[in-house]
Amino acid sequence: MGNTNININTINTKIYDIKLTAQELLFLDNKVSESAQKIINIAKEELSYNFDLPIMNEIIRISLQKGKLSWTGKDIRSCSYCDKSSSYQKHMRNGKYHRKGDINYDKPIYYYGIKFNEGFVTIKGHGDLCIDCLNKYNVINRLIDYIIENDLSIEIQKNSYKESKYLKDNIRICKNCNSEIQESKMGRESTLMGNGTFPSICPLCNSKSSFANNHKITDKFVMINNPAFAEEIKILRDYIKEFNNKVDDKYKVELYQDNNIITHFMIKELTWKNGKHTIIDFNVNSKRYNKDKYWFKYDIHNEFDKILDKYGYVENKKD
Repeated sequence: MGNTNININTINTKIYDIKLTAQELLFLDNKVSESAQKIINIAKEELSYNFDLPIMNEIIRISLQKGKLSWTGKDIRSCSYCDKSSSYQKHMRNGKYHRKGDINYDKPIYYYGIKFNEGFVTIKGHGDLCIDCLNKYNVINRLIDYIIENDLSIEIQKNSYKESKYLKDNIRICKNCNSEIQESKMGRESTLMGNGTFPSICPLCNSKSSFANNHKITDKFVMINNPAFAEEIKILRDYIKEFNNKVDDKYKVELYQDNNIITHFMIKELTWKNGKHTIIDFNVNSKRYNKDKYWFKYDIHNEFDKILDKYGYVENKKD
């Protein structure tokens, strides 16, 4: 009988699954396979953010990957940071196959919670934490402070606390010239319904998107400075605060940044009068502004255009 040579490298190695804390993973640092080291590197990155609530470290890491911090309220089944656990309602009355007080597995109990950085695919009942823990640990404001104080390149969802310093600018590939183009630099066209605009025109070759042939969407992006941090915007915000403290409620105004054209700003009435009328609008790139001929009142709003004039803006004159 001949000798049988066994190549040990051809024998499949058994893989074990184990759950470890981040601190436990550090003991294995640089001592494991490449795939396992990737998990350890994630744990090391999250620990570097130094939040007492682990989910906050994870949120910062994912926000850096996606270029944006966002959140949305949703119903969740449980919360890992308090005593809210998965449970079901009980039957309120006797039935053919159950008794009053028995668990009704068709009716799970939901709690109001929040999910950060959720994508297009959502899972019902799944979230990061409940609203009580969110408020208890002041999660959103602490995340925002950390991003701003450490100058992280993350776009922060619009909120009433602080403005985002950076904005995420998605990259598309032109269907005609095959160039990578930033959405913020693309020309815009009206939607089919006429209720908004969308990025359509390539800034390099002027090729337009069509219904069946659009510029290719990619997962690439760059971060750009938010025009809302321009000096004239800060001056206008400060003046509007003073202005609103002096005038009657019907004259109070607010500064808005266009969601689609980020360089476009509008000063609108704060009070709803069959809509919020625009008093003056301007673009920080073109340095031009328009005064509404019906709602701009020279005896009340004259300081708005004076501020813009000081920063080199020019009014668009209409015939």
